Amino acid sequence: MHRHPDWDTRLAAYLESIRLRAFEWGGHDCCLFAAGAVLAMTGDDPMAEFRGRYSTALGAARALTRIGAGSLAATMDAKFERVGPLLAHRGDIVMTSGLLAICLGLHLVAVGAEGEHEGLIRLDRDPALETAAWRVPY
Repeated sequence: MHRHPDWDTRLAAYLESIRLRAFEWGGHDCCLFAAGAVLAMTGDDPMAEFRGRYSTALGAARALTRIGAGSLAATMDAKFERVGPLLAHRGDIVMTSGLLAICLGLHLVAVGAEGEHEGLIRLDRDPALETAAWRVPY
């Protein structure tokens, strides 16, 4: 798995295409959102085996145990190189407050809600909340 030469354009197009898509377990949750970003940048879907396999929080936890490595972080560790959160570059995956987000430099983008807006939200980088990060290879 390696990023396409135009990965940044592909990432921007992916983010724009789902900008207003609401959170949905097994359809558009943090795990599948991050996997979609990786798919856009590399052409490889790192979470293909999870798609269509759960539709609730409990189902997601069961899938991580049954299909993954037991937890979201352990599953990510099995698929990507872990780096310190402060070393995350644009396009890398960051775990913040227990959810996966995509690094956009000084900000992260994640699935969530702000007021009445549901879809992608921008989060300021906060080292106190960022517990892990994974490199999407170049």
